[in-house]
Amino acid sequence: MVYYNYPDLEAPSYFASREMAPSSHPEPFREEHPRAHFRTSKTTGEDYASFEEFLFLKATRAFVVLHEDSVVYERYFAGASRTTLFPSFSIAKAFAGLAVGVAIEDGVLRSVDDPITRYVPELRKKPRYDEVTLDHLLRMVSGIGFEEESTAGATFYYSHELRPRLYAYDVERTPGTHFLYGGLNIELVWDAIQRSLGSTPFSTYFQRRIWDRLGAEHAATWSLDSEASGIEKFWAGLNATARDYARLGLVYLNDGKINGRTLVPPAWIARSLAVDPVVGPADSTDGLVYRSKYQWLLTTDGRGYFAKGYNGQYVFVVPSRRMVFVRFGEGYAGIDWPKLFVELADSYAKDHPPNRAL
Repeated sequence: MVYYNYPDLEAPSYFASREMAPSSHPEPFREEHPRAHFRTSKTTGEDYASFEEFLFLKATRAFVVLHEDSVVYERYFAGASRTTLFPSFSIAKAFAGLAVGVAIEDGVLRSVDDPITRYVPELRKKPRYDEVTLDHLLRMVSGIGFEEESTAGATFYYSHELRPRLYAYDVERTPGTHFLYGGLNIELVWDAIQRSLGSTPFSTYFQRRIWDRLGAEHAATWSLDSEASGIEKFWAGLNATARDYARLGLVYLNDGKINGRTLVPPAWIARSLAVDPVVGPADSTDGLVYRSKYQWLLTTDGRGYFAKGYNGQYVFVVPSRRMVFVRFGEGYAGIDWPKLFVELADSYAKDHPPNRAL
């Protein structure tokens, strides 16, 4: 913690990791030529010579835009490229929600309503853990007294031995009644999946059942607490290219399908994106948002939803425009990125009206 302080985009180099191979049948995106020409807008707050200059000056390192399954805009800055692995930070939590849906389909997990004690017997000794379900953990309404945005969260992130920390916290509130943001919840879900997989590492399962089927073009990694311990940092430790992160947005945009194949049922996507009734409207670094049940944020006007990573990382979906935006950078630079993504989607639709039969 003292050495690294706040994590940055070099975070993949902080930890030991397990590599996941690219898809055995990679599905490169179609490329639109010429690329979309975005203009700076009122959201940027200033005048710039070009949209590229704006992105560069606002600490952006990668900016990828999809319309349907075509790349319509793509730029990298400050040495980043198509092959750069960017840390997911909390975008991994949305991948966790996807992984649980797949694990239930596979029978690795029986039900999202199972108590965590069904899979992690060590927790049976602790009061009230038998009331905590996988659903509670995914929604962070478990009542467990762990807060990510604290020194406890920083210690958890940098720990080289996560196993004892997983079971160190008490259930302090009635499960299902109170939201408290904490990656420990998501890591306990990892523990449930890993216990069911036995000797097969979670990353191997993820590569085979998700990464491969996403058609990922590049290898990715899951950060570990340490080589010796071997626990994947499920809540914040995925490292992948900007293009491959965009595939997460496509799965949700297409109701669980990608490359013409169903990854998870539409009902799981709908459940994942439903507003969580326990949280309600919540203040965030992106203003007022709704939290969905399984780790997406929803704009209050209903125009978009997004998976969000620490310090300005986004996978943002604008369903009405059939668009996905991916942005990685070193901070927010004073920009309302969700508002800008929606404005850019509207601008693209205006410049590229759909073909209509005469």
